[in-house]
Amino acid sequence: MRRFLVVLLCLCGLQAGASHIVGGEFELLHVGGSTYRLNLIIYFDKINGAAGAKDQSASVSIFRKSTNTLIDNIVLQLSNESSVGYTQPECSNGEIQTDKLIYTTTLTLDPALFNEPEGYYVTWERCCRNYSITNIFSDDPTPQNGGISAGQTFLLEFPPVVKNGEPFINSSPRLFPPLNDYACPGRPYYVDFAGIDDDGDSLVYTLTTPLNTHGAVALPNILPKPYPLVQWRPGFGIDQVIGGNPDLKISPAGLLTATPLIQGLFVFAVKIEEYRNKELIGISRRDFQMLVVDGCADAVPPQITGPTSISLTAADAGQDRCITVTVSDADSQKLGDNFTENIRIRAVGLNFNNKNITEIFPAEVTATLINGSTKDFTICFPVCPFFLGGPNEIGIIAMDDACSLPLLDTLKVTVNIVPPPNTDPYFDDATPSMITLLEGKSTKDAPAPVPLGQLEFEVFDDEADELLVSLLTDGFVMGNAGITYTELSRAPGYVKGRLDWDAFCDIYDFTKRTTFKVTVQVDDLDECNLNEPVQLDYNFTVILPTNGPPIIDTNLTSSPNERIVSGVQKRIFEKLSFNVVGSDPDSYPIVLDLIGSNQLSADSLRGLGVSFAKVEGFSSIQSQFNWDLNCDKLDLDKLDSFDLQFLVVDSLNKCKIYQADTVEVEVKILPPLNAKPQLTINNLNPELTWVNNRMQMTRGNQIVLGLQGVDADNSPKDFIKLEMIKAEGNVAPAGYIFEESEGEGSVSSTFSWNPDCSIFENDVYENDYTFTFRVTDDRCFNVKADTVAIDINIKDIEGGDNGFTPINYFSPNDDGVNDYYAMELKDPDTGDLSNILPLDNCISEFQAIRIYNRWGKEVFKSTDRNFKWFGKGEAAGVYFYLIEYSNKEYKGSLSIRY
Repeated sequence: MRRFLVVLLCLCGLQAGASHIVGGEFELLHVGGSTYRLNLIIYFDKINGAAGAKDQSASVSIFRKSTNTLIDNIVLQLSNESSVGYTQPECSNGEIQTDKLIYTTTLTLDPALFNEPEGYYVTWERCCRNYSITNIFSDDPTPQNGGISAGQTFLLEFPPVVKNGEPFINSSPRLFPPLNDYACPGRPYYVDFAGIDDDGDSLVYTLTTPLNTHGAVALPNILPKPYPLVQWRPGFGIDQVIGGNPDLKISPAGLLTATPLIQGLFVFAVKIEEYRNKELIGISRRDFQMLVVDGCADAVPPQITGPTSISLTAADAGQDRCITVTVSDADSQKLGDNFTENIRIRAVGLNFNNKNITEIFPAEVTATLINGSTKDFTICFPVCPFFLGGPNEIGIIAMDDACSLPLLDTLKVTVNIVPPPNTDPYFDDATPSMITLLEGKSTKDAPAPVPLGQLEFEVFDDEADELLVSLLTDGFVMGNAGITYTELSRAPGYVKGRLDWDAFCDIYDFTKRTTFKVTVQVDDLDECNLNEPVQLDYNFTVILPTNGPPIIDTNLTSSPNERIVSGVQKRIFEKLSFNVVGSDPDSYPIVLDLIGSNQLSADSLRGLGVSFAKVEGFSSIQSQFNWDLNCDKLDLDKLDSFDLQFLVVDSLNKCKIYQADTVEVEVKILPPLNAKPQLTINNLNPELTWVNNRMQMTRGNQIVLGLQGVDADNSPKDFIKLEMIKAEGNVAPAGYIFEESEGEGSVSSTFSWNPDCSIFENDVYENDYTFTFRVTDDRCFNVKADTVAIDINIKDIEGGDNGFTPINYFSPNDDGVNDYYAMELKDPDTGDLSNILPLDNCISEFQAIRIYNRWGKEVFKSTDRNFKWFGKGEAAGVYFYLIEYSNKEYKGSLSIRY
């Protein structure tokens, strides 16, 4: 009888709002096609977990294993919530209460995306585990507590959905639900963690260090591998998970066992490796917790006794096929158990995979022992062995009702069963059939292209067992390939059948394969169904029609059938023209076309001015390629090389066998040739000195230059532009006149400038100037220009008064000699009169002349430097003159004489 110990202290230190994770795992289950169901299973601590920590959804991430790059984020919704049960429900007083939360969604794993051989992984990070775990640091991470937190990274690695071009269907293991059972110090503990694999893959179980999260927040950012490990407390580790003897371990088949020595809450993780054909294809992980408390009453395991071996033949019947085992339990004699003990039995295969063998048991497998009584159970074995090839070892297990887990005793029974005699079925001729057909033929044609014996088979069974015929292929669907099976006749122990083949291109795409293997498998449905079926292979081969590929060529080279024609160069404004020829040796219909270039489609090339007509025909066809290379459609700065690709294809496409040929013409487009425009400048003022585009002048003269630009290009003519590109000097020039000019082939313009005193500054009266002119053409991708610079030196007028002596007398007597007063002298050689006043310049400029009589009266005034005073009416005698300049005066006397 069970005795209960109320556990009041085992979890009192674990209460905290965010401490809720017991463990969990992912499942990825194939639904159909590319559709899968992704499940996230979380085991939630109902006692210590806050209600707010129970998420209503989980956003998980899928990464590529080879590069750890993110593929997608998937949201899973909470869909189911249930309580995790106990092996012995009567043993629980609520010290462990765990909910199983299932978050789920369906998703499509696109073969175009999920095809990398290294595979993928899905992950989710959540904090926090229970805060008072004994074997790892998992304390309250809040600042006031300063602990080391521990979350859980849920992780599942899964294979691609395509391998070697074929669909690769796989579901991850579905693990056996964990139990809420606690363990007790010194008492053996066990739990079956094994799972089920829907694909029949092999599963191998090992313990591993649990994964932590990247952060101590409730929902850390999901990052790719690697993931941090939890920190083991001193004295604990992967080889000492709970400090037991023996410590926690798991068998390769998934049985978790331990004998703990100390109380506490212990976290552990199980890694499940999934193998197919000895190749690792996936890895699952489950984290969980084990609670060890001193809550188990003293108990001894039951004892089971009985025969340890039995040999049976098909002739044995009834009780001759049975043994009797006896179960006893000393606890039924204890006052503390009320002199009763509940026991039961179960059986497992020890050297074969059938873990639960219920058929050998009687209807009643439980009993209550009273005051030392025993219970006998009759175990009867079937006519057929559980497997062939050796004795069947079976464990008969007696179990009591001890808390928290039943105590066990096992009786190992070796069972030798000789099954009823049976021989394998056999074919009348087991020689594999080799069937070869020309495409377009059928085995049903007349006359028959294949002997009848290669198509039909007969199979026999000497015991007249019913025969089950199955047809297996090496990766194709028979109907899709045109292969059919007909059962011609059937009788007990006999079947006659026939395979036929319609080797037609319009039924099957023979470009994928031309050989097909069909295996006829026959199994006799004998009583034990232990023998392997027999097989007969049919090997089908199609011979496809001979069809040589078409040939493409150009007239650009003398060498025939060059696949790449390089070195073709043309300039802008030139024309590229050549012929492309396609031919077919079988005179099948062919199509010749331009398919594009390295970066451009055929339509884009046509938009650049390319002309090439698609042609169709038989035997031999050709089309001419033309391209007028013009500026308005090409940008050589972006693209100046073109790999022109031409294709000839067999348009008959017999049996979908693609027959084609290509040629590539590598074209380099060069800028156009361009004659540089010429700029000439002429001095149009002959009074000025002009040497090598340099002019020296005195202020007061006008500069006049004639500019002429010409361009020799004619095909086409260039549009040219004449402009001044620079005007500079030690004083910025101003007041000049120049107009830009544009035209086709030639341009002209005039530059003129009459500088005044404003060009001089800071008492400097000599300036240097440079005027730069340019004529530019518009030749695309090869613009050229001519530039001419004109240097001009400008000095002010020399205005010095050295040698200046004003005239000091005149005789206004009308005798034709000195009749007026002026600042003039006559050249003795020419008789010409010239003004002797100092010249005006930007420093000094004539203002006026004033003449006064001896009494100071002004008798004459003029502002004209070429003045004339005739002195009419004035008396002879001495007068005084005042010649005024802007910066000085000249005074003196003059006389009038008659």
